[in-house]
Amino acid sequence: MPMLRIVIPNFKPVGCGSPTIRRTLSSALYITGDKAKEQYAPLVPYLDFQTKLANLDRLEHNLRLRRYQLDFDALKRQWELYRSIELRKRDIETRRVQLRDLIAKATSDDEVKQLKMQAVLAKEDLKSLKESGYAVANAFVANKFLGIPNELHERTPTEQKVVLFRNSSNKPTRDNSIGKEWLEEHSSTSFYMTEDAALMDLFLPMTCSYVFQEAGFVLFSNPDFARSVLVEAARVDADSIYLINEEVDLEHTLNRLHLCGGGTMLSFLGYFTKLSVFPTALPLRLVTVGNQYHREKTQTRAVQTMAVATQETEAIRIFDDTLELYKRFYDRLGINYRLVLIPAPDLDPAEALRVDVEVYSPEIDDYIKVGDLCYYSNFISKRIAFNYHEGKTQKFPYMVSGTVLGSVNLIKLLLQHGIHFKDLKVVE
Repeated sequence: MPMLRIVIPNFKPVGCGSPTIRRTLSSALYITGDKAKEQYAPLVPYLDFQTKLANLDRLEHNLRLRRYQLDFDALKRQWELYRSIELRKRDIETRRVQLRDLIAKATSDDEVKQLKMQAVLAKEDLKSLKESGYAVANAFVANKFLGIPNELHERTPTEQKVVLFRNSSNKPTRDNSIGKEWLEEHSSTSFYMTEDAALMDLFLPMTCSYVFQEAGFVLFSNPDFARSVLVEAARVDADSIYLINEEVDLEHTLNRLHLCGGGTMLSFLGYFTKLSVFPTALPLRLVTVGNQYHREKTQTRAVQTMAVATQETEAIRIFDDTLELYKRFYDRLGINYRLVLIPAPDLDPAEALRVDVEVYSPEIDDYIKVGDLCYYSNFISKRIAFNYHEGKTQKFPYMVSGTVLGSVNLIKLLLQHGIHFKDLKVVE
């Protein structure tokens, strides 16, 4: 009798203490110079002030559509203060260069002496301004600017879901439900499958990945862990995934280790972080099979895709082509499902556009989410310094990623539809 055991109670690595969650108000993604002696900065994100803050009315409109909680007035005040300090630092640097040139051209000792005194004062002023500017930079960049969500794509609805596609050819009754005894769910971290459910959990992700490999996606193997810097870069809620206790100095370590699973978007980011590629290497289309771990949801096997392109139009074309592959897979399951555009208020901060895959549940007479596909524009690539060059110009790729299926929810719904393992066309 095949049986799958999924259990991670009180997960912790060998040699570590009891698992506890410790949050910090400091940023792991943006570290100011005054913390350089205590903290190692694994990457320096590209801070695109010009694009983000050039049109404040547009930004405010984006925040309003998302119903995003951000003190816009405080953001503007801190931006003006930060910009004024940066302009003053630039003026002092310019003055120091001028003084260096004047010293080189001076014709008398008295003149040289006076110019050197001015240079010393300029150096001290710059040092003082930098030290006082660290608090301003941390308050604005770490606590405000990096908290600005991605700009919405024009196809994102503003209020309600929009159904893009529906396959309702098979809408069974409650009487079709089978195999509840094959599923034992004790908690989000303790889940058991037997019989057909276990076989589905093994073969559905495998055969789903084949659909994408046949379409040109490259099979990838990802780590189950991600550092805090990637969690913050992707705007994932750190409280939603497991924090691993390490034998480190908790007071002076911001870049902690998290258990996310190899079947997540986060698990791809370590590969792309600080990566500089030739534009001829793009687009990339990748697919992986792995676990997803979430503190509030049941652990599940998943198929995750990642695509990267140089242009927005190309990324959107890949987004649409990938949705067609989703349909190709789900059409073969013989169940009632739909693809739904998610409205702005329900998007995660890093998402510009998202389509959810929802399968009909006869048990509750409603649809349940089993997968999604997200367009991130170049929001994340700027934050993880993933770039390519056109001539001397540095540019940032556009990213598309999504969970094709989460096996636990999908298997529950297949059993509700009365579908046995032998009935699945995808596992012939």
